[in-house]
Amino acid sequence: MHGCVFILVYVDDVTVAGESFAGVAAIKSGVSAKFEVRDMGEVKEFIGTKVMRGKRAKKRTLSNPGHIMALLQAFGMDTCTPNKTDMASAIKLSKTGKNLLPDGNRSAALVGSLLYLSATTRPDISYPVGVLSRFMSCPEQDHLRAAKGELRYFAGLLALT
Repeated sequence: MHGCVFILVYVDDVTVAGESFAGVAAIKSGVSAKFEVRDMGEVKEFIGTKVMRGKRAKKRTLSNPGHIMALLQAFGMDTCTPNKTDMASAIKLSKTGKNLLPDGNRSAALVGSLLYLSATTRPDISYPVGVLSRFMSCPEQDHLRAAKGELRYFAGLLALT
């Protein structure tokens, strides 16, 4: 009747999006009839993800600059030299058993955060993150260096904005 409507729920945060304003309004009306709600207007941010709307192009763009900045700070790379590109496909990582990291959990946390970003707002890093995730069980210095290279790429993107 009103086209496709999506209801996104995370704990007590809810946003409604759809093909038509009438569909969104119908859902909002139905929910507010049963529950106490506060309509915050057009979504600008949802659970830490920034939502931007291009009215002319009729497209939405999602980004997560807060999460990226927190990652850069957590790994001491908030003032690093930025990379212009992400990991080149020519880079070959392998398990050598040498130069193992003393604390592999830190590397796994970084790769896990990069996986989250690739699944939510940064599909452009899916390939390099997929490669990095192969080495999470026994990370080496080269693997961490490559993961930090992705952070340098994000630092470059943040510098552009």
